Amino acid sequence: MKLKYRESTLFLYALGISLVAFIANSINSIMLPSLLNGILGFVLGGKKLPQKLLAILLLLNAWGAFLNGLYFHNFGEVIISTQAIVIRRGAIESFLLVSLRFFLVVGATLLMLGLVNVRDLIKSLERDLRIPPGIAFSIAYAFRLFPLLSKDLSEIYVARKERGVTSVVLKPSDLRSILLPLLNLSYERAVWGGISAELRGLRLRKMSDRKSLGVGDLIILSTLILQWATVFYPLL
Repeated sequence: MKLKYRESTLFLYALGISLVAFIANSINSIMLPSLLNGILGFVLGGKKLPQKLLAILLLLNAWGAFLNGLYFHNFGEVIISTQAIVIRRGAIESFLLVSLRFFLVVGATLLMLGLVNVRDLIKSLERDLRIPPGIAFSIAYAFRLFPLLSKDLSEIYVARKERGVTSVVLKPSDLRSILLPLLNLSYERAVWGGISAELRGLRLRKMSDRKSLGVGDLIILSTLILQWATVFYPLL
């Protein structure tokens, strides 16, 4: 039997898990939620985002987390010492904490993307959470853009190869030449998508009655509560 759940419940789950990433302040408290959501997210929703874009985001996060730890948290016991650099325990712990937070947020987002349909998500946000149609459409359409990034990114790489430009990101200028067209395409698509929705009478639709919570919703919310407990119990 297929487990039924409301799309808005998965949205609340992703939102609640993302809040955990900003509130948790220790590696031990965030380790389990990060690994759980990260692994499930990449398994169930990894195809919703282009693999190259995911790799770029992971590399940027790792580099940023390393610099943050090195410049602002490099204190405590010496872990690595060379003639050029000294890395202490505080820098390592900061790097791991920031990386786990990023892994948690991305994993929860991919998990939701892999289990919901955008049209159903819009209807569920309006029906179950009473979110205004314009806001519900904006939220759902933002997630709808993620799968389209794969097509846009592949077209950008084709254009770069035709111009004889490398497809490997080696310098900040290479990254800029990829991200700017990607953002411009996404912006144009979002503008015309909003115009199309308004012409179809998005704001004139009537809200249907709320759906009652099912077994799937209770399981999802219970999982969220358990993960919150693992994070906040050590703080009490």
